[in-house]
Amino acid sequence: MKRRKILVISVIVMLAVGFTLYFAACKKRSVTPINNMVGQVDDYPGYSAEARLVAKSINRFKRQLDDRESVMRSGLYMPIDSIIWNVEALFNAEYTFPERKYLETVKHELEFFVDVNENDEAPFSVVADLYDDITDAVRQVYSNDGIDMDKSLKAVVVDKGDVVGNKVSVNVYVVSGKMDNDNSVKDPVDGPFGPRDCWYYGEYGGTCDDPSILYDAAEIIEDTINYYYSGTSVPQPGFRGLNFGMFRISIDGSEYFDENGEPYLYYYPSTGNPPLYLNYELLNYYYIRELEVLLHLLPTDLANMNLLPVIPAFIEVDIAGLFGYIGNSSCYHHQNYVVYGHKAFIPSQELPPLRDLLN
Repeated sequence: MKRRKILVISVIVMLAVGFTLYFAACKKRSVTPINNMVGQVDDYPGYSAEARLVAKSINRFKRQLDDRESVMRSGLYMPIDSIIWNVEALFNAEYTFPERKYLETVKHELEFFVDVNENDEAPFSVVADLYDDITDAVRQVYSNDGIDMDKSLKAVVVDKGDVVGNKVSVNVYVVSGKMDNDNSVKDPVDGPFGPRDCWYYGEYGGTCDDPSILYDAAEIIEDTINYYYSGTSVPQPGFRGLNFGMFRISIDGSEYFDENGEPYLYYYPSTGNPPLYLNYELLNYYYIRELEVLLHLLPTDLANMNLLPVIPAFIEVDIAGLFGYIGNSSCYHHQNYVVYGHKAFIPSQELPPLRDLLN
């Protein structure tokens, strides 16, 4: 009888445990993260898989820098190409504002050196020091770029330079500028210059009214193109634009000719009676032809050479009016230094907080 009573109690206990586990399992299934994961995807329409990977990589590198002592003790080495990508992507995620419109820009070039081993890798201590050194140097040139009001940092391009022995040069191209505080949408126009606009060429500089102004026709065309075409228009609230994987290319104006055999860009032999005074009609003429090269002709060539991403992005152009030798001939020409790269749109909370480098 006692054994039977014990058996009944055991059965009741087992049933109670079974019901408890069943309801616990049901409760667990009711909060399974599958639906939540779908909701997270739906919360960010337009957040592509590629952009997610970019954000994940940036945050991983940021955590490594924040915990550098532990990472260094782990003996981590990083390939130089990964160093370049990570430093550029994180720096632009933390300090640059590519979505703003810039009325004018200033450029600086910096150079650093990294010691690598036979596998082109560097220890994480070197990587962390490089990031700190680049941050300090960019802060210095940015603070002294000559712009006092409404200044902003637009882009920082990090490229691998020459390799000599076990040293690799790291080139850093800094673009800062004066931002436009007028946030109203301004669509590009075919002819942005009017009858009151006229500028001299290159070293002659200035406007027709004031030749002492330290600007020339090339820079006015440059600023106008960058103002309308290089900004990153964020498609929806809560997102940020991010430029990464950027690189620079130079063209001297002799590369592209139209159906009439005329150079697309400003390019004249020194004996060819070049126009050194550009009225508004000539400014519009070269503005439109610059756009054709920067947005269509050059990207097509670079894509065919596998030098551009699948969806290339125009980031920035620096145009200089020069007189010099190309080949064996002297000429007046507009030298273009163009930055292309990738653009991604990422929810703000998925990236490190955006900061002013000077604060």
